[in-house]
Amino acid sequence: MSSTGDQPPASPATERVYSIGFFEIPSRHLPILVTIILILWVVSFQGRMLHLGELDLYDEFYTLDRTTGFARHDDWLNVYRNNEISFRKPPLQYWFGALLLEQGYDWTFGLRAPSMAFALGSLIATGFLAALVLPGNPWVIPVAVLFLTVSRRFWISASQALLDTGVLFFVTVSLVAAMLALRRPVWWYLMALAVGLGALQKAPVALIFVTLFLLFTGLTARWHPYNFRRFLTNRHFLISVALALAISASWYVFQIAQHGLVVLKIGFGEQMFDRFAPTSDVQRTRNLAQVVDHLIGGEEMLRWCAVVALALLPWRLKRYDLLPLPMMLVAYLLAVGFADGGVSPRYTLYFASIFAVSIAAVLLTLLIKPRTLSALVVVLALAMGGPVRSPMDLRLLPRDLRMRQIEMLARISAEQVPSEQLVYCNWDPATRIPPGAVSVYGSANRPYLQPEGHEGFREMVENGEITGPMRGLCPTDQVQDVEPYVNGFQVVDTLSHGSRHYTYWTADSARAVEE
Repeated sequence: MSSTGDQPPASPATERVYSIGFFEIPSRHLPILVTIILILWVVSFQGRMLHLGELDLYDEFYTLDRTTGFARHDDWLNVYRNNEISFRKPPLQYWFGALLLEQGYDWTFGLRAPSMAFALGSLIATGFLAALVLPGNPWVIPVAVLFLTVSRRFWISASQALLDTGVLFFVTVSLVAAMLALRRPVWWYLMALAVGLGALQKAPVALIFVTLFLLFTGLTARWHPYNFRRFLTNRHFLISVALALAISASWYVFQIAQHGLVVLKIGFGEQMFDRFAPTSDVQRTRNLAQVVDHLIGGEEMLRWCAVVALALLPWRLKRYDLLPLPMMLVAYLLAVGFADGGVSPRYTLYFASIFAVSIAAVLLTLLIKPRTLSALVVVLALAMGGPVRSPMDLRLLPRDLRMRQIEMLARISAEQVPSEQLVYCNWDPATRIPPGAVSVYGSANRPYLQPEGHEGFREMVENGEITGPMRGLCPTDQVQDVEPYVNGFQVVDTLSHGSRHYTYWTADSARAVEE
């Protein structure tokens, strides 16, 4: 490994030789070989763990519910949640997982394998991004890939039935394509494909990233040659924008044709705009400490190094066309600070490739001896947690509580009769059973009722939504919110685990609510 401090500045000709797609020089081969070996090792090591344990994370059960819903309802053209058609998420990864289940794979592997496949793609795309950022030193490719592998958040998302590595993959590919397209416009079509498929993965995150990248590229054009006219007047760009929007909107247009404008209200309004819309209440804004905690999370060393490296990147490399990258992070953090809704720290994973490339590129420009630089890279990577993780570290093994909850849900589903309404008191985060688990294991493939808050059950009785007979499961301390409003209340069984207690009950009918 060598630092760019040991080399003279690269000439344009040298940059062309070292750019993506050219492997003419023998010195290029070793870094590429190291990258391939690293990727194969980490993916095979972590991939062998996909069969371990059972689903456990809260959001994994959403994936279970939606993925198995295609077969349960014999409908591959709608996404189901709680046994009802849902507009919250598009279907791409759910289709991927459902196809694996159709081939006979078990739930654990079939639902987690798409996440690992997207993780593999993200590692490869990160290598391409690194080569674009520092084309004069091919060692940036394996180093960038290494610093992506040390992220615990990356491997948790890669090893669980979550959507985030898919989003990361499409974000990274779309940025790579956009950077290439500024030089060779034919790459705009790859950007369009990545942006469009990314919108079908979870949300139009790749579209937002590319839009910000191009906006900030145009705004900083006084320091580099890529002004707005460079791409806004390009025929390939305009066609690709139309293509990207068409692919992105395709699922939503199809859903609107079936179900009406409620698709926009839920899919865009509740899931995106309401979440990130700036709040008008100053008391609801997040302070600086909360925003920093959101960004850093449990990866203090990795994330702080990444933030510093990203801030230095354009200046250290004298590549002012890279100014949009730190500006995109600032824009995201401002949005988080003023967002009115809940914003998960998992969303910071979408910057993981940018973070890894920034660390690698800045490190490889340090004016130190190659052996010292190599040692520094290895020590830093190990200090950040190393490139592979254990099953316990990735939470692949289910907790005893979750297994007992599933057993109780399965019993309720088996014992219910079609005339009964199923009721699950599930509003308290401290005792909440994942709704996806309730839907798959405890609902007998029927919609079920979920009262919201302590007055929720009473309000549903008043509105005529709950009439009875009924069968339900509630945290024991919430039974008091149910029993006064039903006739024939009976406790069937109880479940206790540590400080969490649940009551399985039946009732004959709803009782008239006194004014």
